[in-house]
Amino acid sequence: MMDPVRLAQELVRIPSPPGAEKELADFLFSQLRRVGEVERGPLGTIIGRLRRGEGPTVLLTGHMDTVPEGAGWSVPPFSGEIREGFLYGRGAVDMKSAIAAQIAGAYQAAPDIQGTLYLVYVPHEETAEGLALGRVLDRIEKPDLVVLGEPTDLRLGIGHRGRVVIRLVARGKPAHASMPELGENAIERMLHALSHALRTPLPEDPLLGTGSMAPVFVSADGQGPVIPDRCVALLDRRIVLGETEESVLADYHGIGAEATIEQINLRFYTGEVVEAKLFFPAWYLAPDHPWVQRAWEALGSPPFRVWRFSTDGVESCGRRGIPTVGFGPGEERMSHQPDERVSIADIKLAALG
Repeated sequence: MMDPVRLAQELVRIPSPPGAEKELADFLFSQLRRVGEVERGPLGTIIGRLRRGEGPTVLLTGHMDTVPEGAGWSVPPFSGEIREGFLYGRGAVDMKSAIAAQIAGAYQAAPDIQGTLYLVYVPHEETAEGLALGRVLDRIEKPDLVVLGEPTDLRLGIGHRGRVVIRLVARGKPAHASMPELGENAIERMLHALSHALRTPLPEDPLLGTGSMAPVFVSADGQGPVIPDRCVALLDRRIVLGETEESVLADYHGIGAEATIEQINLRFYTGEVVEAKLFFPAWYLAPDHPWVQRAWEALGSPPFRVWRFSTDGVESCGRRGIPTVGFGPGEERMSHQPDERVSIADIKLAALG
């Protein structure tokens, strides 16, 4: 017997911000040995496998990393405290309870499995969703179905908008701040560019909703009484089906700042450094797709939903076209919040699913 609630508590008690997931990875490795074969995969991923006879290949996956704990908690964020039927803690919803439910459920179902079941847990999803999962998919047999453990409130997730981080650079000419007329202020140019960017019409999608855009970072060169000659802004843009890097960047041509897709270097807990381009496509799997129907029937006909945030499905379905769905305990809106919490009853139900 493997208790999913107790396992979720143990996972929450191990802090695992992006790039520092090693302790949690080691713990998951030990737990997956109780289920079947397990190995350490690329970029510090943990890959469990259970094979029984002939049948489909299904991959259950989740991310080990969480956002930092932040402030405003009524309980210690890594206590794993249970209060009034809820498990509290950073990562309780996003998404350690789902990992616990997946492992406990696989442990219970092991004797009845026909086919191959993978349980794959990845680092650095919060910063570059799909990157580590893609490395795993490169080396294993192609799954017939990928199941994401992101919070769905026990509904069946079938897609979401994509995500792209756009880097804007406005350039000017330095001068003494007492004589601004002799320079060209890059901040003023950026304000003009952002004003245009905020007025850019965004596409609508009947399945996933309307795209969105939010400035999330602004920084200018220069200190003291100097007119800055360079200003950088980052835009978080949520995209719909069919949008590409080229089509997104075309929206920002001629606004007074150079627009590119942001690229960052990620250091994994293994010490590896990988460059990541922050463009993640939208994806959607229709309710009448055969694998959606099989999952829907197996889970007792839950309602369908699309997420507001982004997931590793950008890689499995968005880039590779592998049928992908999501199922997990917890409400999406509780992700990344102070007092993040998930229903104990829902953890137990998710393990049964």
